[in-house]
This record gives sequence, C-alpha cells and structure tokens, in this order.
Amino acid sequence: MASRSRDPGTTARAVAFAPWLPAVGNWQLAELLGEGRWCKVYRARPAGRSVGEPADYAVKLVKPTESCDPLAIRLLQREAVVAREVSHPNLTCVLAARVKHSPHYLVMPYLEGQPLETALARRQHLSGGEAIGVARQTAEAMTALHAEGWVHSDVKPDNIFVSSTGHVTLLDLGLARRTGRPGGAEASALAGTLAYSAPESFTSLAELGPALDVYSLGVTLYRMVTGVLPFPQTDPAALAAAQLHHTPPNPRLFNPALDDAIVQILDVMLDKRPERRPVLGELVAWLDELDQPYTDGLDRRAAA
Repeated sequence: MASRSRDPGTTARAVAFAPWLPAVGNWQLAELLGEGRWCKVYRARPAGRSVGEPADYAVKLVKPTESCDPLAIRLLQREAVVAREVSHPNLTCVLAARVKHSPHYLVMPYLEGQPLETALARRQHLSGGEAIGVARQTAEAMTALHAEGWVHSDVKPDNIFVSSTGHVTLLDLGLARRTGRPGGAEASALAGTLAYSAPESFTSLAELGPALDVYSLGVTLYRMVTGVLPFPQTDPAALAAAQLHHTPPNPRLFNPALDDAIVQILDVMLDKRPERRPVLGELVAWLDELDQPYTDGLDRRAAA
C-alpha cells in the first residue's frame, strides 16, 4: 500500500494535527489513510511544521505488531531498493526510508485521487477511453520497471492510483522480483493477488518475466471494461486451476458495446502462454494507438 487520498477535494485544505498520532523519525503523522497486512499508511508533514501547514507526504510504517517479522521488513526494504533503481512519472517514488532499524518506514509524496479499485467499486465499468488511458499509463510504468530487470508481480486495481486529472501512478513495489526467477507454490504466495496472477505463477518450472505483469494488466483491463473478473472463483485451488486452464469468457457477454480492438487486445494479453503475450514495447504502442481515437476518456495532455 502507498500514499492514497480518500477525499480528492483536500488539496487546498491542511490536515489538522491528530494528538493521538505519534511522530516517527522526522515526520509528524497527521491522518491514517489505510493499512495492509504488514503496514499502515499515514498522511504526514515534516516535524517542526506548524499545524496549519499542509501534510503533503505519506509515511508507510510497519505495524508495531509486525516489527519483528522478517518478511515485513524485507518487503519494505525491497520497495526502497526498487524505487531507488527505477524512476518514472507513472511509478511511485520513495523520498526517504528507514529500513534497517525500528521503526521501519518509507516516505512518499501524498497523492490526491483514489485507487482504481475504489472507482470500480462505485461504477459498473469504465468507458473504453478511460480504461485504455489507465492501462496505457500503467504499461508505461511497467516498461520502466522491466527495463531495469524488475517485475512488479502485483498489478491490480488496488495498486493503480488515479488522480483527478487522470494521471496514473503504479504503487506498491514490495512484491517486485528480479526477472527470470521460477514460480511455484512458495513464489505464488508472494506474487500478488490470485485473481490477477498469471498462469506461470503456479508452476515451479516456469521463469517469471515481464509477461507476468502483462497478464495481470490484462485481467485489470478486463475488469475495467466489463465490471467483472474473468475468473471470479473465490476458492484458491479453483482459482489457480482456472488461471492455468480456463479460457476467459468473451468480455462482450458483460459489455456488448465493447470495441473489437479492446476485445482483441484482451485476447492476447490473457493468453495462457507467456511467449504469446505482447512484449511491453508493443503493448504500449498498441494501447497508445487505441487511446488516441477516444474523446470520452482521460485527458491525454493532463494524464501524460
């Protein structure tokens, strides 16, 4: 989890000091934004700033109950490493980090907007233009990661943040892994959310490369344009079997007005065979070409 806003209208409004929240290092916590399994994320300001000044940073802090968990610390350390190695306008960044000693935390810019997951929970599905715009920017962030030898491993709506201007930020780098590592049961447990995981995540014989993220983005795009997951099973074994062997339903069953081009790109992104999915350069060019005809989607100038 990274910096995220629950209220897009708070840009000009300073967040008041919350006396029950502690200072962490040189940062005064101001508001709890959310939490995951290992960490909580707070809106924060540098210590010493007055209460009336904006709290325009986010601190991702390992929970006290997890401070002795080596895995929680390792994931935070990995996020700091990846953010230091890879920089892109559509990728989350880390401004400061304390990852060797307790309290363990990262400092990031505070983002105005909402996770894509929140937008999808409010609407049946996005328009074609909105969905392609989000997918294009996410793919561009993925390209930067892959160029430096990293796979995100957890591309999903909860980790895609959309601002009020349409700018997309890909969040949460803690599960990123070096390309070429094998999958299997142990790896898949840390490879992200099962509903968005590629088939090769579930076999110990396959090396995990950039095609892993392409598949996850394909599942995300499918949900954006249909409002449903291609494989809605909730039982982990049944879901793994579906990812490995089942063909996704035709997206037009859920959105009959869907453009041919979007149906086509979903078909190749969700191919069970990693080598048959488009490489990132091709995918970005394809999405960019699809993005141009839309006038109902994101403002390309604002989102770039």
